[in-house]
Amino acid sequence: MKTKRPRIKRHKEVAVKDPLEFVPNCASENARKIHVYKEFEIELWIDKHYHDRKVHGDENGKREGIEENDVSSLIIDSFKYLLEIYLRGSKFKFINFFDPSKPGQAKERIVLKRFLDDGVLNVVVEVNYIDTSKYEITVITAMQTIEDNFRISDGQYSLCLSTDSINLNRMVNKSNNSIYKL
Repeated sequence: MKTKRPRIKRHKEVAVKDPLEFVPNCASENARKIHVYKEFEIELWIDKHYHDRKVHGDENGKREGIEENDVSSLIIDSFKYLLEIYLRGSKFKFINFFDPSKPGQAKERIVLKRFLDDGVLNVVVEVNYIDTSKYEITVITAMQTIEDNFRISDGQYSLCLSTDSINLNRMVNKSNNSIYKL
């Protein structure tokens, strides 16, 4: 049997976009991009409680599954959803506006959850506004559980990321209520 000789692959021609051309966008049928703003900074911090739990463990031993790269990944993946829910106009508030003149002020903390094959990664974070376009996110604690049984305080929010859905829940009177679903 005779083999066929290799064929020459033809490359598809790519149309060069004219940067001065007016094209449709969300607001207009005839618009032209003039600038892209990319100055948005998020600093990730860890609290000593999280660090000690990760490195030394607690009375139950060393905590597995709460490595910084896994925790950071969950925070980065979650922040865009938190911001989207916040901007859509819901009454959900997760950003703290630090005021040094009010020590001991109430702080909003949110539990971020990622459902894994072998359990649930739970990360408690506090998000603080620092300046226009700058936010500080501090990991307070983290725990990986086999079942979804991480304790959430009354009034506290949790953002749950699974392979098929994103849910914002709030604990009210010991009942976990769904607030928003993406």
